[in-house]
Amino acid sequence: MVRIDVEIEEFKAEINLMASKVRKMFVLALEVLHTGNKEKALSIVELDEYVNNANEEINDKAVEVLSLLAPVASDLRIVIAGIKISTDLERIGDYAKAIARFVIKNDDLDPQLLPFVDPIGNKFITFFDETMKAYASRDVKLALDLPSRDDEIDSEFKKMINYIEKLTEEKKDITALVPTIGMLRNIERAGDHTKNICENIIYEIKGQHYDFG
Repeated sequence: MVRIDVEIEEFKAEINLMASKVRKMFVLALEVLHTGNKEKALSIVELDEYVNNANEEINDKAVEVLSLLAPVASDLRIVIAGIKISTDLERIGDYAKAIARFVIKNDDLDPQLLPFVDPIGNKFITFFDETMKAYASRDVKLALDLPSRDDEIDSEFKKMINYIEKLTEEKKDITALVPTIGMLRNIERAGDHTKNICENIIYEIKGQHYDFG
């Protein structure tokens, strides 16, 4: 195997490892929303440092491949897509960290909103897992089909908003719920960045630019 093939394989392996850490962060974030475990929440914040370092290392590896190994067009797309994917992974990790910080700073999540957490969070984890599966297997059809999963996340989030609107109509005080609603938007935003990853999987494989909005 020529050196560039080895470097490309290592490059993609680093992205997959980074993704596994980001996934762990989000699974823990959804857990601590239920438990209020501040020690576990702190471990998420600490994991974010690893994710940030991984992003830097992936960028360094990309520079090495681009400057020293003269990649052909298909390899070049792998590197360019990989840089963008690692950036989106870093942002998704930031959203998990934001949830963790909320738990650290606040008491338990309001029980009125707990029923909405798992449907939103589980749909995101499934979407993320399938997206990284498409990346690992270079499955362009899956990458094209997956962005509709983000609509499912948005739909679950909308159910929570509808519930809040109902409380407002009933003249209930929702002041205490507002920070929690803002915090849970981190899951919705993570879904948006997962759509971006799908776009870059397609670019890596086909060289075509997609915008899933």
